[in-house]
Amino acid sequence: MLALIVYLAFGLDLARRVLPAHRGAVKLWLGLVFGCIALMWLPCVAAVFVGFTMTAQWIGLAVPLAAEVLFAVWCGVKRSRAPAAEPEDVPARPRLSPPSYDELTGLLLAAAVTAFCTYLLHTHVLLPHDDGSLWVGQSTYGDLAMHLGFVESLYRQGFFPPEYSIFPGAPLDYPFLVDAASASLRFFGMSLRMAVIVPSVVMLFCVFYGFWLLAQTLAERLAPTLAAWLLFVFNGGFGFMLFLTGKYSFTDLMEGFYITPTNLVDEDLRWVNVICDMLIPQRTTMAGWCVVLAAIYLLITALKKTVAEGSGQREFAVLAVVAGSMPMIHTHSFLALGVLSAGWFFAFLDKAKKNGRLRGLVKNYVLYGGVCLALALPQLIVWTFDAASSGNLLRLGPGWVHGNMNWFWFWLVNGGVVFCVIPVMMLFLRGDDGRLFWGAAALFALANLVLFQPNPYDNNKLLYIWYMVVDILACKWLFGLLSQIRLRPLAWSVAAAAVILGTASGGMTMLREAVSEYQLFSAPQVEAARFITENTPPDSLFLTSTAHTNPVAVLTGRNILCGPGLYLYYHGIDYQQRESQIAQMYWSGAAFEHFAEQYGVDYVFISGTEYADYQVNYDYFARNHSLIYEKDGISIFQIS
Repeated sequence: MLALIVYLAFGLDLARRVLPAHRGAVKLWLGLVFGCIALMWLPCVAAVFVGFTMTAQWIGLAVPLAAEVLFAVWCGVKRSRAPAAEPEDVPARPRLSPPSYDELTGLLLAAAVTAFCTYLLHTHVLLPHDDGSLWVGQSTYGDLAMHLGFVESLYRQGFFPPEYSIFPGAPLDYPFLVDAASASLRFFGMSLRMAVIVPSVVMLFCVFYGFWLLAQTLAERLAPTLAAWLLFVFNGGFGFMLFLTGKYSFTDLMEGFYITPTNLVDEDLRWVNVICDMLIPQRTTMAGWCVVLAAIYLLITALKKTVAEGSGQREFAVLAVVAGSMPMIHTHSFLALGVLSAGWFFAFLDKAKKNGRLRGLVKNYVLYGGVCLALALPQLIVWTFDAASSGNLLRLGPGWVHGNMNWFWFWLVNGGVVFCVIPVMMLFLRGDDGRLFWGAAALFALANLVLFQPNPYDNNKLLYIWYMVVDILACKWLFGLLSQIRLRPLAWSVAAAAVILGTASGGMTMLREAVSEYQLFSAPQVEAARFITENTPPDSLFLTSTAHTNPVAVLTGRNILCGPGLYLYYHGIDYQQRESQIAQMYWSGAAFEHFAEQYGVDYVFISGTEYADYQVNYDYFARNHSLIYEKDGISIFQIS
């Protein structure tokens, strides 16, 4: 925990120094984001030279400490060289202004939703039961196992750049920095469970409070800011009508697996709730949104300063570093930011020309793009480009995932209130709001035309970033329209109805998520994983099933021959041949000896899952290899 505090304190001080003119609440938010970036990146930079080891962690931690010492020395030298002033000439030290009512409201709301998410993390991340089993929730039953395996393999093996522990030999091209941050906290004594939960709480708060501050900046008034925030956090379309009309029951919602009004594939409901389906289960999305919201705020602020005053260089410089850090935090967020940056550049050209700021705008964009590319390009070359070229990740996909619905009707049903406002609003938007809307429209269009990964659903990682901006603009326009109604009770009734309709599906989904629980690992599996951790080398290779509920891959950090296609296919890895060889290895002794030597298998893991998935020739392994563990139906053989 102390290491995390050091990184966050460094980020807070850095924000205070590099963005002194910004509000205290903004510096608090951006400082936490900067601290999270430092936690994710600094140990990994050191790991390039010394491996992902304790040494790398100390080097990473030494950087913010050394920076603070240098800051202090520089400030001391600067003060000593300044000419002495008469007492009456010494300006009074500016006091830190208290947060405004709007900022305090957002702070309390963000804290409340973060507390709810902390409860979800508590129940959804390896919650231990009295019998020793480990449990998760509905949303984390799928993705969490992969992330836990990444965390533990980085911590246990120390190999950098990392490879897939579920497919040894293949470089880990998936954005892994948020898992590297959790692995770093493992070195400082945190359990696997807490190393995932604790940084997630900080990043979630940054998402919720950051969105509030962005909405406050754009909407300018409390009512539309609050509405936009609620429609983002509790987002959902009109799927709740299926439950009100009786097609699905409340029992279906509370007891079924993914029968919710925001995620019901059979009904073409795909605009999932951001908390339940994006932030809690998808750690890279959580980290990406933590950073991209800060980048969007800095970009909009810098743009407006540039075209209005000819300034903004400081914000563009900070933005360039933040954006340059993003590819291996969350590639989708980096791509979305790039599209927004291009769209808004062209959208603000007319205003820059009119104000005589065109040269300044181009100059600032060159600074922004140059620094960003210098930082991002090595990441893209080492990881992203190779994955994109080998995994069939780019292809046309018109309409995204509208299924059997008409595309326009799909978006109205899924997007709900905000998407009902957009077609009317877009006809009347003018000024900077219009520029922001039409500049962002390029991202919406791109995500509805091109698929950037094998799973079409994942394009929502681009669409939600577009939604962050458009949600705020829609609420600002709607509340501006309602303010013209002289009968105030009517105006407020319409506003309340819009918010209720826009949050009903999301609220129902969150209620379901709060009570969901599923066993991920039984007590015998946990005990076997503990034995493996204590009695086998960290870089051992195990033959196991490819099930995602694999205690070897998830809890021990060891390599397994082949993991689940559920992950590998969507990461663009050609795994089918190795997967088919596993079945041969469990049944045929000759096949086992051949492939075990080819791949360097050290241990064979046999449990109920392997017996269910394959024809296991237990007698062969018992005759030819050493049985080092056998308990509760789980056997582990060591290969000589």
